[in-house]
Parts: sequence; structure tokens; C-alpha cells
Amino acid sequence: MGSKKILTKQKKSPKKSPKKIKIGGMNFTEYSPSAELSANPERVAMALAEALIEGDKEAFQEILEGYVKARQISKVVKEMKLSRAVIYEAMDKKKNPSLSSLCKIMKAFKDADLKEDFAA
Repeated sequence: MGSKKILTKQKKSPKKSPKKIKIGGMNFTEYSPSAELSANPERVAMALAEALIEGDKEAFQEILEGYVKARQISKVVKEMKLSRAVIYEAMDKKKNPSLSSLCKIMKAFKDADLKEDFAA
């Protein structure tokens, strides 16, 4: 008889809180660009549009990658109603994202902004 396999649940990694630093009696917290990106999708959309206008593919990919890391890919896919493939293709430094992919991403940001405006 073979040995039994036992399934165990994977532990979720705890969310990291920003580091607090005390210097000369003053308290500082570590700056987290990820937190700012996830809280301001309209700023991300503006930065992406600016990168496209300037023709800076690397900047576009870095901004999008930062946003996806800050929000988690599953949330981004759900919010933008795009496939993971479209998002990963746009972030991949080795690939050249298609105009179709870029348009879908920018439209998704625009639609998300409109939904937030109506919710307010």
C-alpha cells in the first residue's frame, strides 16, 4: 500500500504595513507607491495616457505593472472586465503589446472612472 497524501491549506501571507521609522524625535512612515496607485486609478489612467502620448512603452508597462501589483491581478481583471492575457501581454517587457490591447486597457480605465463618478 502506498502512503496517504495529506492536503494542507496554504497560509495566506499577512499584509505588510508600512515601516515606521523614528529619527530625531520625529516619526516617519515608509512611502508606498503601491498604496497610492491602488487608491487613485484616475491618476494611473492619466499616467498611462501620458506614457502613450510620449511613446514611452517602458513607462506604460511599469505603471501598469505597479497598478496590477498594488490591486492584485484577480481584482484588476474583474474591475476592468479584461482577460488576464490582455493585461499580461501589455506588461510583458519582451513583447510589444498590440494597439488593440492598449485601447482595451485605456477604455477599461475610462469606464471604471465613469462608474466611480456615478457612485459618488
